[in-house]
Amino acid sequence: MVEFVTYKRWRLKPGKREADLVDLVRREIVPHYAKLAAGVRLGLHRIKDTSSYLALQHWPSRSAWEAATSSDFYQSWLGEYEPILAQWDQLVEFEDEWEAEVILG
Repeated sequence: MVEFVTYKRWRLKPGKREADLVDLVRREIVPHYAKLAAGVRLGLHRIKDTSSYLALQHWPSRSAWEAATSSDFYQSWLGEYEPILAQWDQLVEFEDEWEAEVILG
């Protein structure tokens, strides 16, 4: 089984505070993802000398990610997540994304 990781790079919007971003992730996003799947871990990394951040999702495998995001529960989970996403979108703007499989870690 190979760990599957999604990476999304976001830029903090002008006038927004990193502390508010971190608080949102801790208070809302991490607990909400825990409802989706037991094996998912989230990370938030600041990119040195920038106003950009990497939001990471670590899944036990690509098949675990696919099962979680294609389940019947996912649609209701996503509906409950939309207000949280609206808060996220007020703080950051999307820059890039990619996926990786961890082969040595």
